[in-house]
Amino acid sequence: MSTQSKFQTYPQTLRCAVVGARRGKTFIEAAQNSETGIELVAICDQSEAALAEWKGQVGVRLYTDFAQLLNDSDVDAVCIATPVPSHARQAIAALEAGKHVLSEVTAAYTLQECHDLVAAVEKTGLTYMMAENYCYTETALQVQNMAEQGVFGEITYASGSYIHDCRALDFTAPGDLTWRGEIHHSRIANTYPTHSVGPVARWLGINRTDFFHSTATWQSRSRALLHYCKRNHPERSEYAAPDFWRHPDTVSTSIRTENGVLIDLRVDWSSSRPHHMTRYELQGTRASFIVPEGPDPEPLIWIEDRSPTNDKGQAKEWEPLFKYREEYQHPLWRENGAAAEQAGHGGGDFFVLREFASAIAENRLPLIDVYDAVTWSSITPLSMESIAKGNLPITVPNFKEPRKK
Repeated sequence: MSTQSKFQTYPQTLRCAVVGARRGKTFIEAAQNSETGIELVAICDQSEAALAEWKGQVGVRLYTDFAQLLNDSDVDAVCIATPVPSHARQAIAALEAGKHVLSEVTAAYTLQECHDLVAAVEKTGLTYMMAENYCYTETALQVQNMAEQGVFGEITYASGSYIHDCRALDFTAPGDLTWRGEIHHSRIANTYPTHSVGPVARWLGINRTDFFHSTATWQSRSRALLHYCKRNHPERSEYAAPDFWRHPDTVSTSIRTENGVLIDLRVDWSSSRPHHMTRYELQGTRASFIVPEGPDPEPLIWIEDRSPTNDKGQAKEWEPLFKYREEYQHPLWRENGAAAEQAGHGGGDFFVLREFASAIAENRLPLIDVYDAVTWSSITPLSMESIAKGNLPITVPNFKEPRKK
C-alpha cells in the first residue's frame, strides 16, 4: 500500500484492550478520540494501584491477569505497553488467542523472538503493528513524502539519535532497579534503536525498495550511572561498584543497506545532558535535511536550485523545512493533522491507533508491519553480537525470506 493512501471510513470501531496501564496511558488517552476508530473496552495491569485511575470508567473492564484478558471474547485487539522484555512473548500469546496486536517499541529483544513473532503473524493471519510513533510526526511524514517524490535525488546517508537521560527511571522509589535499571545492569547493546531507525527506514524504503545488509556497533565506557548513583543512591554500595553498570553511556551503530546507503544510529539514555530525542539527518545528491540540537530545534532543509545556492549549484544556507509545508506536507497530516495535534508524541499516538484500526478494517498490512518491527528491533541483538565479537560487522537477516533450518 502507498503511504499516500487516505484512511478509509468503516462502520464499526475496533474493540481494544491496553496492557500496561502506566506506559499505555498515551494509548488510553488517544483511544478516547473517536476519530482513531478505536473503542477502549479493557485495561490490564498486574498492579491494582496502576488500575485505580481507571476504576469506574464506563464500558472499560479492568484485569490484573493477562491470560484472563485474552479469554475476553469482546476484545478484538490488544495494545501492549508493558516493559520491553515482555513485548514479544505477550504479542505471540495474544495472536495465538485470536487477537490483533499493536505493540509498543521495541518489538523483540532476541533474534529468536523476532523469528517467532513473524511465524505467529504468518500462521494466524492476524494484524500486527509496532507503535513507532516517531514515524508519524509532521516532520517525519513531510520528509518521507519529499523522499518518495525524489526531492533528495539519490540518497546516500542518514542518521538518527535518541539522547534522553532516563537514569531516574532506572530506580523505584526505595532505590531498587526497575526493568530499565536491570537492562543497564546487564546488557551491552544498542537497547533502544527504533525511535532512531524507524523514521530513517521509512525514508529509505527499507523492506520495500531497499534492505539492511550489515551492521556493526561500537560502545563507550559506562560511567554516567555510576556518577548518578554516588549522588542519588549513596546507601546502595553495590551501585558504586565499577563493574555493576554494564550498559555503555553511548552506543553507536552503523548500518549499510543493500543499495549502499550508510546509516548511523546513536542511543544514549544515561549521559548528563538535556535530552534530544529527534535528531535526524538525510543526505542525497539533490537535497539535505537535518534537525539540529538545541531548545525547540527547527528542522532544516536545503534543496538544489531552490534553496540559497552559489553559482556552481552548491549549498549556501539552510531553510526551514516547513517553508515547503504547503507543497510537501504529507497527505495523512494534511487530512488529519488537527485531530492528531490533540494526541501525544507530536501527533504520533493518534496516527498509530488510526493506522492500526484502518489496516484491520481494510484487511491490509499496516504501514509498520511485523517485518518492519523485527527488522528495526533486531538491531539490539545484532549490536550485542557485534560488540561481543570486537565490533565486527554482522549480516542483518531478511525476515521476509523463509528461515533456513
